[in-house]
Amino acid sequence: MATANPRINITVPHEIAAVLRRNAKQSKKSMSKVALDLIEWAIEEREDMYFSKIADEVMRSKPKFIQNSEDVWKQL
Repeated sequence: MATANPRINITVPHEIAAVLRRNAKQSKKSMSKVALDLIEWAIEEREDMYFSKIADEVMRSKPKFIQNSEDVWKQL
């Protein structure tokens, strides 16, 4: 069955292929699904690190906290 999702081909070292194969067998998933799950997890981790860095920068800049929600719209 054809899929509308784009395909990518990657070459991995034998050690990584063995880990993917072992994880696929343990989780009863295909190697490609295990690889996709790991890629999705890595992307989420990168996003978390990025937004955490931004949050740290905001907190270091001593942000002004608005107590009244009506005041938010006045700031715009």
